[in-house]
Amino acid sequence: MSHIILFGFEDGMMRIWGQIEMTHKSARYGLRRIAEMWAMSGEPVGLYAPARRSDKLTIIRQKKILAGYYKGIKQLYDAVSEMILIVNQDRQIVFFNSVVPSLLGVDDPERIYGLRPGEAFGCIHACENPGGCGTTRFCPQCGAVNAILEALSNTAGLRECRLLTTSGVEAFDLLVRTTPLEIEGQCFCIMAISDISHQKRRRVLERIFFHDIMNTAASVKMFANMLNADPDGDNTPDLRRNLLAGIEQLMDELSSQKQLLAAENNELSVEMRSVDANRIVANVLEGFSRRFPKHKIAIHPSDKEVIMHTDHGLLSRVLGNMIQNALEASKPDEVVTVTCEANNSHAEFRVHNESHMPKEIQLQIFQRSFSTKGASRGLGTYGMKLLTERYLGGSITFSTSPGGGTTFVARYPL
Repeated sequence: MSHIILFGFEDGMMRIWGQIEMTHKSARYGLRRIAEMWAMSGEPVGLYAPARRSDKLTIIRQKKILAGYYKGIKQLYDAVSEMILIVNQDRQIVFFNSVVPSLLGVDDPERIYGLRPGEAFGCIHACENPGGCGTTRFCPQCGAVNAILEALSNTAGLRECRLLTTSGVEAFDLLVRTTPLEIEGQCFCIMAISDISHQKRRRVLERIFFHDIMNTAASVKMFANMLNADPDGDNTPDLRRNLLAGIEQLMDELSSQKQLLAAENNELSVEMRSVDANRIVANVLEGFSRRFPKHKIAIHPSDKEVIMHTDHGLLSRVLGNMIQNALEASKPDEVVTVTCEANNSHAEFRVHNESHMPKEIQLQIFQRSFSTKGASRGLGTYGMKLLTERYLGGSITFSTSPGGGTTFVARYPL
């Protein structure tokens, strides 16, 4: 078991801020990063919530106070299925029920004390700033830290929290309820945390099945009725094409959800083979030209043949999501540009649209259950990241600016 010393400067003197460890197995690397950044900066810095940490002696003292205070009812906390945490005025954990170590996969529960919630859960952003959890540019959008700040200001809080772990593909949807607590003149926050991932997923799937797929099925039924009413009419060839396109879209939407569920459950089988990247792009775009006939799509294929060893279906799914997001974010008179090229040992796909993504959306892209399209949506960018990084060995990023629009870039080894 390794220990990392976090330090900063106070009143011109170097001071040890505390000895802590990350608990979640995918997040332990973060301590080293925090320590290195802190060493370079000389002091903790917070971009949102205060960065200051309680030292180890304070954590031990507060832990004893709470252990004595809750001695009679700790069994009640241990009996509930929710995760119960109590954090101090610096948002560090000083109490937790027995559910927490088991859900976090921690062998030694003592390692949880002194961590902030995001550090314990392995949040992907917890170590992006020397101040740690709650102090990064992403934290203003975090429901958990905002609920904690409310409770530390003597107001109960109830927020949802979307969290990606440092693996980049493990996601949590949490409901965080916070209650202020004062003991011996010290302020604490009680956190009751419920994992609502399955509820959020069910709502998303209900939305897809009862809205999107029903709309597609209604179109298929309409074209079938028109063909039945006039099987030999002048419009028969067009109706047949539209009927076939509607059936293909319906099957594609069902297949997409089946793949995503299998991917999240680590049950997705990958069939790697040699494919032509330019041809995949052309095939994917052919379907969107029928679904978005009024939109402008420009394709810039590679000058030379780009042969990849990958899963044809999964790559098509990712590119389809990238293009669909760009089209849905664009007006019909705006151009969506799709580029395919080979760079060194990688194939690179770029999808650009002319609209700028607001900052609050940028900070939540790739989060499961977050969407700009309304309630109960949000599997598109998350699914892209999941399939790309877990199954295809690639990476996916984006950039956006008011004058330059938004570009998603997916890179895969050839």
